[in-house]
Amino acid sequence: MSPGLQLAPAIRSLETWNRMLQSATRDGHFSETLHVYSCLLNSGLRGDAFTFPFVAKACAKLRSVRDGQKLHARTILMGFHSNTFVQTSLLDMYSKCSCISEARRLFDAMPHRSLISWNCMISAYCKESQIDESFSLFNEMRDVGVNPSGSTCVGLVSGCMGSILALRHGLSVHCYAMKVGLDNDLQFCNSIISMYAKLGRIGDVRFLFDSAKEKSIVTWTALAGGYAHVGDFTKVFHLFNQMRGVNTGLDSIAFVSLISAGTYSRNLLIAGSVHALVIETGFDQEGVVAASLINLYAKCGDLKSSQKVFDAVREKNVFLWTSMISGYVQVGDSDKAVAISQSLLTSTTKPNKVTILAILSACADFASQSIGATVEEYVRANRFESDLQVVTGLIHVYCKCGDIERARKIFNGISNKDLTLWSTMIGGYATYGKGKEALSLFKEMQKDKSIEPDAIVFTHVLSACSHSGLVEEGLNCFNRMLLDYGVQPIMEHYMCIVDLLSKAGHIEHSLRFIHHLPIHVQNKMLAPMLSACRARDNSQLAELVLKQLLKAEIRDTGHYVVTANLCSFVGRWKEASSYRSLISQEGLVKEPGWSRIELSSSI
Repeated sequence: MSPGLQLAPAIRSLETWNRMLQSATRDGHFSETLHVYSCLLNSGLRGDAFTFPFVAKACAKLRSVRDGQKLHARTILMGFHSNTFVQTSLLDMYSKCSCISEARRLFDAMPHRSLISWNCMISAYCKESQIDESFSLFNEMRDVGVNPSGSTCVGLVSGCMGSILALRHGLSVHCYAMKVGLDNDLQFCNSIISMYAKLGRIGDVRFLFDSAKEKSIVTWTALAGGYAHVGDFTKVFHLFNQMRGVNTGLDSIAFVSLISAGTYSRNLLIAGSVHALVIETGFDQEGVVAASLINLYAKCGDLKSSQKVFDAVREKNVFLWTSMISGYVQVGDSDKAVAISQSLLTSTTKPNKVTILAILSACADFASQSIGATVEEYVRANRFESDLQVVTGLIHVYCKCGDIERARKIFNGISNKDLTLWSTMIGGYATYGKGKEALSLFKEMQKDKSIEPDAIVFTHVLSACSHSGLVEEGLNCFNRMLLDYGVQPIMEHYMCIVDLLSKAGHIEHSLRFIHHLPIHVQNKMLAPMLSACRARDNSQLAELVLKQLLKAEIRDTGHYVVTANLCSFVGRWKEASSYRSLISQEGLVKEPGWSRIELSSSI
């Protein structure tokens, strides 16, 4: 807790509280912003037009919709519903929390809308890829006499990036900007170049770049990004050499852009060339540049070089630590990821949300309960427990460690649950064969009409039924999935049903179920039936399954192993031997399993 908060009872000036809110928000300590606001209310004060935007920004950054809704209600009760400044900050909060319906209701209810309000709502639609709605609003603002600014056009263009279907909208914005003279606006020029670059229209990118009356470092890097997008890395490096020649003022952002271009290639030679250029220009000690280099080498699978970059930086910032942890997580080296995480937690560097998520991912892979508990302490001490992504990661760690009770306790403490949170907890129950608990939680989730189950949730529920032998419940869930929720079955769903029926001894039903599926799906379904046939010593059905397996032309280690085992089970020893020989002859290798155990906090 900051020293200022320790004096909270003595604070009487709202101006002082607002300065504290501003400081916490500016420094990115958004959980502390909410805590300061809570203390403000407890002191008997109510806040003013300067208070609420800081709190709204904190809610947006933490994606805490419930706190944002409470703040919204308080502003209405205090008569700030007509304050454009306050209402626009709430509009921005709903937008950043992806609550587009709430944002639009607020926007429609605003008695006075500033240009910023219009821009905010348009950007909200663009962020959610609702391009048609954003352009409808763009036309509406002009109809009511509000002139779009360069920022309006930049917002619209951002929604058109990366989608060829949205290109016609992007072209119309470009035409409008040229018509009203906004095409010379540097920010808009940079955004339109970036749009064409991401769509791979390198000819248009080059023409606009050459035509631009004014160029910034962003303009140059946008052109470089265009060449990177089409895979022309020679021109990317040539362009950066040009930038050095014309003295554009290369900065860390430019180098991050160059490194990102190298990441597209996943080529170690290119990575080495970029690294050499970074060292030559003296940017190797810049935290954000070094972090990007670590990520570049990690994408190329060279974690030794990533570690060398990390070790070479004298003053390590949070981005550097995060990149190193994430790099090891990417390649599946959870041991080193956790070791780096432990070093970070004992250092003076304060992890941010992205770092915490990377650490939690490492802990989940490592499945260490003691390390998970250490991270939970840090999460609570630094008030990350109101962040849904962080809490979901924490629950996932405890589920992977087998501490379902602890995971459920944390889950129960969250009031504004989203689909991912529900799915993670249900998945935890499914993993440990707690089918009844998983079904009970699924039914509880269905009571929240704002949450629509997806394919992942149904995979967890069906898996839970399979592990627990809940045949009727599993089949009922499978049928309702498409009929009630419109979720199309995927491979995992079919696998769960076959597994469910086979384990329950309904092998004939499994075969009938499989025969109604496409051929490419059928081949994947047959392997799980082997264990069921062997468990029930049913050689007759095993023969039927084997016939299907022999028809399938799958060059896969697991398929060969299953077929060989099934041949052995029905007494076809010669065929079993030939399939085992195939594994050796074709160089197919079955990955060995491994395990570890945690004793007294040691692995």
